[in-house]
Amino acid sequence: MNEAVAHPETSVVHREVYEHEESRFRPFADPRGPGWAALAVSLFTLSFYAGAIGMPFDDPNVATLASTSLIIGGLVVFVSGMWAFATNDTVHATLFTLYGSLFGAIGYLAVLGFNIYNTVGEDATVSHAAGTFWLAWMLITFVILLGTVRHSIGVTIFTSLLFLSFIILAGGTWAGRRTAIKAGGWFSFFASLSCMYNTFVVVYRTGFSALSNAPSVSHKFHRKHQGDQDSAAVNV
Repeated sequence: MNEAVAHPETSVVHREVYEHEESRFRPFADPRGPGWAALAVSLFTLSFYAGAIGMPFDDPNVATLASTSLIIGGLVVFVSGMWAFATNDTVHATLFTLYGSLFGAIGYLAVLGFNIYNTVGEDATVSHAAGTFWLAWMLITFVILLGTVRHSIGVTIFTSLLFLSFIILAGGTWAGRRTAIKAGGWFSFFASLSCMYNTFVVVYRTGFSALSNAPSVSHKFHRKHQGDQDSAAVNV
């Protein structure tokens, strides 16, 4: 008792430790799940239009592409990127923020009636503008690929396929070559499959980690209760 009274600051330290541990058990949820899922849906939709998968290449009805790019690819992916910043995940924050912005731009252009992937038969100025758009995204994707090559196999595969898609789309739109644009669309399709894989991995691992954390949560409450008893003993 005398030792506890001689060091009353001990209870303060204990309380701070318990509050810190309690905050650790109530973190932000993992934003990678919705981010990868929304990115998969957006790339999947874009690939069907650009790659002419199951639809005409010059299909004028781009309402699905516009809505998917703006709401799912733009809003959900971008918000997931902001969410990743809060969880101190710089890699996924960068990925989701950038590509959320990309799909927001694609959706906005589609609303205006301009298909950024289809420049066949267009004026050279339009083709060069679209080619420059994809070239810029190819370059930044290459930088991200180099920076994340040792991060995880899922991220590496995704950035590799997206880089190939963008470089082919850049050349195809610049030259107005239908075959090249379709090939870029197919690489976007495979990139969307890699996003689906990443979504599965995140959700699968999160489910098991939540189960494995259950005993530690109860142990935390036991330690907090013990700390309250120690504090009461100090005040006696």
